[in-house]
Amino acid sequence: MRKIIIGFAALLLTVVVACSKKNSTPDTSIATPTKELDFHKYAIMGLDSPFISIDTGNIMLNSYLNSIQNRTNEVKSFIVDADALRYYLQNTNIKHVKLMLAHKLSYVRGGNANQYAGMDYNAMTMIIAGFGSDYDYIYSPQGAVMDFSIPCPNSCPGTGTAGQNTLQ
Repeated sequence: MRKIIIGFAALLLTVVVACSKKNSTPDTSIATPTKELDFHKYAIMGLDSPFISIDTGNIMLNSYLNSIQNRTNEVKSFIVDADALRYYLQNTNIKHVKLMLAHKLSYVRGGNANQYAGMDYNAMTMIIAGFGSDYDYIYSPQGAVMDFSIPCPNSCPGTGTAGQNTLQ
């Protein structure tokens, strides 16, 4: 269970880093938030910060990766479309995001419902659902939550620093 939690923490760090990566030229096709966000309090990366250093992230990632080094079908990460995540999180009532492991629908429909699959990337996905300060789920305007995460090692980037299993 601890390994799964560490894996989720590493995944969340990867999502945060990917979503916060700045382009050298501004993307004017993305709407700017109506409310100015103040994340400066997180800059100190203290105990109450949701951010960790790259070195700390790599310690956590390497621990998980070393624990699965002889298991080729194990999930190393999930990749989520940043535009879809931004669209979903534009609802400022969402205060937290819950990352939930699930079986892929193809795995379930393939006759494997309720069957243990470990962390086999052929069977696993991640569902993302936001919830508010009242702890109730908040759905997209269409009444949905996010899926279609892409499991890695099956669909990892082939180039760039994101093609690595640790933070570069």
